Amino acid sequence: MNEARPRWCGHTLVIGHDDQLPSGLVAQLPRERNRHTVLLVGTAAQSPDTVADHIREELPNIGSIRLASSGPGIADLAQRLCELLGIEVVAPTGRIMLVAPGTLFVVNPKGAKPWRIHQPGKSPKFTGAARHPAPAWQVPLPRQSQWATGGLVAHELPAGFWVHRPQRVPPPLDDPAYAIDVDGEQVVVLVGRPGGPPPSPQGLYRWLADLPLTALSRLLLIPYGPHAAMLDTVAARLSTDLHVIVRRTAGLPVRVRDETHYAAVDAAGRIGARPAAQAMSYIANDPAPRVESWISPTTGRLEAGPPIEQLDGRWVLEVVRSGYWLRESGTAAGDDVRLRPAADHDAFLIGAPGSEPHEAARAIAAGLPADMRAGLQFQRVEAGPPVRSDLSEWDVVDQPAALSTATGWMVEPWSVRPAAATLAAESMLLSSTGHSDAAGAPHDSGAGSSAATAGTARVDQVPFGQGRAIGRAKVPGASLLRPPAGAQASTPELQPPVPVRSADEPVAAVRAVAVPDEPSVKQEPGPTWTVPLRRQRIAAPLRAARRSTVDEQSRIRTRLGAEYDNHVHDVARLLGRLPEVRPAVHESPDALEADLVAVAAALRTDRFDATDRALRACLLSGLSRLPAVTGPVSAVIPADPTPYRQGDLLVADGLLRADSRSSFAGRVDLLTLYSHTGRRPGALSDRDEVLFAPGTVFSVMDSTTGPDGVRHVLLRELADTGTAGPSDEQVLGDLRAGVRH
Repeated sequence: MNEARPRWCGHTLVIGHDDQLPSGLVAQLPRERNRHTVLLVGTAAQSPDTVADHIREELPNIGSIRLASSGPGIADLAQRLCELLGIEVVAPTGRIMLVAPGTLFVVNPKGAKPWRIHQPGKSPKFTGAARHPAPAWQVPLPRQSQWATGGLVAHELPAGFWVHRPQRVPPPLDDPAYAIDVDGEQVVVLVGRPGGPPPSPQGLYRWLADLPLTALSRLLLIPYGPHAAMLDTVAARLSTDLHVIVRRTAGLPVRVRDETHYAAVDAAGRIGARPAAQAMSYIANDPAPRVESWISPTTGRLEAGPPIEQLDGRWVLEVVRSGYWLRESGTAAGDDVRLRPAADHDAFLIGAPGSEPHEAARAIAAGLPADMRAGLQFQRVEAGPPVRSDLSEWDVVDQPAALSTATGWMVEPWSVRPAAATLAAESMLLSSTGHSDAAGAPHDSGAGSSAATAGTARVDQVPFGQGRAIGRAKVPGASLLRPPAGAQASTPELQPPVPVRSADEPVAAVRAVAVPDEPSVKQEPGPTWTVPLRRQRIAAPLRAARRSTVDEQSRIRTRLGAEYDNHVHDVARLLGRLPEVRPAVHESPDALEADLVAVAAALRTDRFDATDRALRACLLSGLSRLPAVTGPVSAVIPADPTPYRQGDLLVADGLLRADSRSSFAGRVDLLTLYSHTGRRPGALSDRDEVLFAPGTVFSVMDSTTGPDGVRHVLLRELADTGTAGPSDEQVLGDLRAGVRH
């Protein structure tokens, strides 16, 4: 029997022995007022007397605990602890899952209340919601919706609800549906189930329309199968009829490097390509859906905001729900193209005659990842008469450089560790167990097919490349709170969040893991970060960061959990040493604290999810509050196999940490960067370094190789400072002087 060993993980008291406990998730469980969470781990049963002794020692004055366990049912143990300690014990009534970013979810198919409260001398009573902590949208699953009209069944997920056609075999708890992160600001409605018939759009509309406004106003629809066109129809009607904003993703969330993307899932449960339009919103009276996040073909990055890029002053590239749309500036941009329905494969729509735009489209598409190139269809659409440019309604991303057929190279966006090492350590893929092809199953696309007539006629349709198909992978069984032993896949480019479960034990840990976008060769685990600068053909200086909002500051406190309090001490030390870092007159101290905590978290933990909008906003806002550095800054990075040439543009996709004392195995490059917006973190970091925000652009001014074979590269930051700044000759002189010193 394993000895029960008490230890603290954030605000949670952990009792038991488990070397593979996902402590990152446990540490993010929230602190409750007048109650502590106690987690029992390990495969062996634990003595109530021993557990009670540890609780007395660690929590001498506690009056209530929330009990969870990775072992068998704990109802009897909870009652016994209540009697031994004379305190209130809250315990789950069913299986319990631990889900990112720090949520306990009780799985109870019988529909009973999820938590049982044991009190000394009283009969147990039932209470609570399935999710702890309860998100802002928390509403009970309507009882009549267990068997909804339209032949649909609905049940709860940690992130929201799952609606699909009834099937004989219930979904297993290791289905990726249970691994979708809980978001306190939006309720996920997962639609469809691989291996089953598609849902009825009419039935789905009625089910969604019956939700309380608390949930209806925060809807995020996710297709789990080839149902994107049907969801577009339902979302458009819901937004118009009920005057709510309805958002839809392109598919199931997957981890690409350190970002959360969305990838389509076919009827058999196989992960497919990532559509260009990653997330869209439907707003009442808007003529077409708004693309909120998208993958830029010129950078390969996940972008947010207006999905339009100006290329070379002549071409306009827009992301629409059916793919990419290339047209000449000043030509008509009617909503008929934006309303083209989403299909199984993205289209690259060419809105100009002749061979030149077709060649330009192929040059742009050549830079897309392999999974996005596979099946890409080039389609020519008619262009309307010249009109005033429609770009005035968007904040256009201006890309001044000319188009190029060179594909360049990519590194992990927002990366803090090498993707290959992550793949070797944490590779897990979608389980195909229980899924079968739905051959011949009727596909109800709603009004999606009729919407195709709104688009202009195609002249040609040419498949682009084959790429590599992404196959299935089986996830073996594993102990609770532990990752599977390993997963095998034919091509592990994309990876859905994978829950970890055991059929015999009631607690499951659910987490998302990262994999590289296009792994080519197996690599040995390397340093904690890779070459942090990505070459880019076209780039614009980073815009000044805005201040984070109150909502974003609140969300970062929830996301970081116990880690937030740990970083507050570093922030206090920084403010004590730098009295000039203070909140503005109209700001509260909490705003400054949250922004600086985001910076500290990005520097001191490898679990910082920089793809989270709130965390990213607070990080950028926090960096802008720190003291600026102007002049030469030194850095050491792993050697880049590609030569540096004068005029090359390099972009920091992640947080660039310039530290001349960094050490790496193997060859290195020595950089001297002329900083305009670099920031010194002071007490927030454990080393003397200068930080550059994600998206900072540098231009290569010179590169030489020393006698020892080490390259010395001189870079100038391209920043929109509002002033002319020093000339290139002055900057180059300062950089060379910095190298000599």
